[in-house]
Amino acid sequence: MIDNGNSAIWEPGEVIYKAGSIPKEAYLILEGYVNLETTDGLKLNRLGTGEIFGESSILLNIPRTVTARVCTQKLVAKKIQKSYFTKMMKSNVILGALLRKTQIRLIDSNKQSSELANEMSLLLDQLSSKQSSKKNILEERIKKIRTNISKMQQNIDI
Repeated sequence: MIDNGNSAIWEPGEVIYKAGSIPKEAYLILEGYVNLETTDGLKLNRLGTGEIFGESSILLNIPRTVTARVCTQKLVAKKIQKSYFTKMMKSNVILGALLRKTQIRLIDSNKQSSELANEMSLLLDQLSSKQSSKKNILEERIKKIRTNISKMQQNIDI
C-alpha cells in the first residue's frame, strides 16, 4: 500500500484489511474495485468507484467483520477517518440510529450468506458421495445447484 495521507493505493490482490482487525478508517473508492469476503473466502460483494467500504465496523465500534481485497487492477481510495463518522453520528442521532440499524442488518445478512454457503457445500459433498439407485438424479440436481451458485458468484463480479 502507498499511503498519501488522505488517500491510499493498493496493488491487485492486496489485502486492505482482514476480518477481526481493529478499524481505523473507512474508504471511498476513487478508482478500481474491492472484494469483500468472509473469513471462509466467500465473496459477499464487489464494490467500485463511488462506493464506501469499511464503515460498518466503525459505525458499530466492533472489529472488522469481513476481509477487503483488491480485485485485478490497482485500487485508489480516499481515507475517511473514524472521527468523521463519530462527529456525524453525534450531530444527527436519527441518522446515526438508521445507519447503525442498517449496518447490523448487513452484518447479519453476511453471516447468514456465509453459513448457507458452508451448509450447501457440505450438503453437496455428502450428496455427491452417496451410492444409491437415484445417483443420476442427485448428480443432476447437484450440477444445477452448482451452476446456480456459480451464476450468483458471477453476478457479484458484474
